[in-house]
Amino acid sequence: MNQFIDKIKKYFFLLPLFIFVAIAFPHLSLPYFWDEAWSYFPAAFKMYENGPSLIPGSLPLWDAKGHPLFFFFISSVWMRLFGTSVFAVHLLPFLISLSTLGALFVLVKKQAGTWAANIAVLLFSVQSLVLAQATFLLPEMLITLLLLLAIHFYLDKKYWLFVLVASIMVMTKETSIVFIGGFLLFHLFVYLKPGKESRRYIFESVLLCLPLLVYALFLLLHKKAFGTFLFQEHTGYIEFSFAAVARKLQIATGIIFTRYGRNIILLATLIAPVILIIKKIKLQNKKLLALLLVLTILFLLFSALNFYTQRYMLSLLALFITITSVLLVQVKFSKHYLNVLVIVIISAVPFYYSLTKKSNSDSDLGFVNVVKVHQQMVKYCEDQAWQEQPISASFNLIFCLRNPHLGYVSSEKGFSNVMDLKKFNQAEIFLNDCTSFGADAQLDSIVSSNKLVKEFELQKAWGKIYTELPVKN
Repeated sequence: MNQFIDKIKKYFFLLPLFIFVAIAFPHLSLPYFWDEAWSYFPAAFKMYENGPSLIPGSLPLWDAKGHPLFFFFISSVWMRLFGTSVFAVHLLPFLISLSTLGALFVLVKKQAGTWAANIAVLLFSVQSLVLAQATFLLPEMLITLLLLLAIHFYLDKKYWLFVLVASIMVMTKETSIVFIGGFLLFHLFVYLKPGKESRRYIFESVLLCLPLLVYALFLLLHKKAFGTFLFQEHTGYIEFSFAAVARKLQIATGIIFTRYGRNIILLATLIAPVILIIKKIKLQNKKLLALLLVLTILFLLFSALNFYTQRYMLSLLALFITITSVLLVQVKFSKHYLNVLVIVIISAVPFYYSLTKKSNSDSDLGFVNVVKVHQQMVKYCEDQAWQEQPISASFNLIFCLRNPHLGYVSSEKGFSNVMDLKKFNQAEIFLNDCTSFGADAQLDSIVSSNKLVKEFELQKAWGKIYTELPVKN
């Protein structure tokens, strides 16, 4: 019996890996969507055309938007090696996602054992946000991977490897400096204990600061290239009002701890320490848990001040799942089936929500339906031969129609005369969809003076086309 359990323990991680691949792999051929369609892919493609580089100025300011260039760099290198088809490009984030599962397994196994690692990979792989982001050409999964590696190397006291992955992390996205601040703060707490050698603390702290120096060098080069340290449009998103901070904190904590069935994981996480106290079992892995709490709290507070979108919480979701797995493995029932039952329940509930609760954003699997609706709308426009006609469209559809590299148009040339809905007076054809925002007044005018010629619907995703022009059946 023990040999059978050991085999399950050794190979269990293959089950969530299989589920993850089975769900995410079919998405590799789907066209680009939302931020990857209008921002990240076009910037990476431009770097692919111009030549890979990490130096500010190698991309125009509006394309890079003040971000460090590592994500664009590796994406452009990947395109040069494997081509620019949608499938080929999406393979890169897919492999990064698989690597993130691997890094999570290695980290938790080293700190808390194989069972804890299995639990962590299972819980993380069935989350809606993880499954949605698995194939998106966006930097958040890479940041999560690098953060997990940074935690692993920090706890192993392999500080030079920490410097390497943490420097790549801050060069992937500037918000990662908050995590570096978290490591420095935690390192200070560690050395506040009596008996710690101050010279060693100073040396280690200098090493931990090196990624910040890398980012400082990037800022200097950015200033030289563009005359500004930061992308001014993004700094305008920072809010300090209590109402705004409280609202974003509520949304962020919801997406990490309670939404999409994660409330049952939170409940298990809160109950586990209580059981340990009742049973008088000493809490293990205190250093790991404390570090994860510091990193989570700091990034949550930062996110409450900065521009917020749900995928920014991907890294914190990984930290939360790590905390859960480390605590749950310490709370063992004498009967094995009870332990299995607990894990099945707390993984099955969010997995059910991942498969059934779908919005029209890139934070859950509902994006698949939206992309398919966009594909149908673009095909309809092609069938009507509207490539040269003036078209007014909602935000995401503008890029679907314009950019032939996004995977929507069937030819090598996009639609040439596409504008946003606010310029509807200059258009004769009007496209609206479920991701539209900020154009209610214009839509009222469009609907009242044009005929609805075609409507598309796929669960919560929908699209509508209006015009007074004659259309083919």
